Amino acid sequence: MFYKIIPMVLIFVFFLCSQVHGSTLYVTDELSITMRPGPSTQHKVLRMLPSGTAFQVLEDSGNYYRVRTTDGNEGWVLKQYTMDRTPRELIIRQQEASISELQERLPAIEQKAADLEKENQELKSKLQNTEQELDELSQRHQTLLEDSGNIEGIKQDLERATRSLEHKEVHIMHLEQENRELRSEKNMHWFLAGGGTIAFTALTGFILGRIQRKKARRFSY
Repeated sequence: MFYKIIPMVLIFVFFLCSQVHGSTLYVTDELSITMRPGPSTQHKVLRMLPSGTAFQVLEDSGNYYRVRTTDGNEGWVLKQYTMDRTPRELIIRQQEASISELQERLPAIEQKAADLEKENQELKSKLQNTEQELDELSQRHQTLLEDSGNIEGIKQDLERATRSLEHKEVHIMHLEQENRELRSEKNMHWFLAGGGTIAFTALTGFILGRIQRKKARRFSY
């Protein structure tokens, strides 16, 4: 029975170790740990890793991990001083950096918000004008549709008015022609009347002169 349990335990340990390999761990909060070239305190210290230092697990051996830091250094560190969550200090620094960035961007964001609000108001005004124009066009369109039923009657009225105008123009031309003829005839009458008066006056003077001359000869004898 014992020999059957051992393989299961080994498989379980191997499974746990395989999950650790390749994962990212951190140095625990408020601590600096040593990185050594081997998995024991007999090896010299290569460097100190401050709290929050991230590294990748390359190998698992007893109480040690062989790791590689983000800057490419490799060595061994004690497991008990590592953790798989992001350190609070690192989280705080990241949040502070985010807050600082947001504070720097805040004036620009507020200005952009004001510009967007102004643009929104302008768009609302344009929308109201467009809706009003659309209503007017709809009303005009409806009026045209209603008037379109009378188009044939309007065309007939226009044709009658055109014919009446043409007749009136012809009548006016005849009247102008008659007026010109009457003026010409009147001028002729005035001319004849004037010439007759002159002739009558001359004839009367001639006759009266002959009569006077005859009387003068008669008295002279």
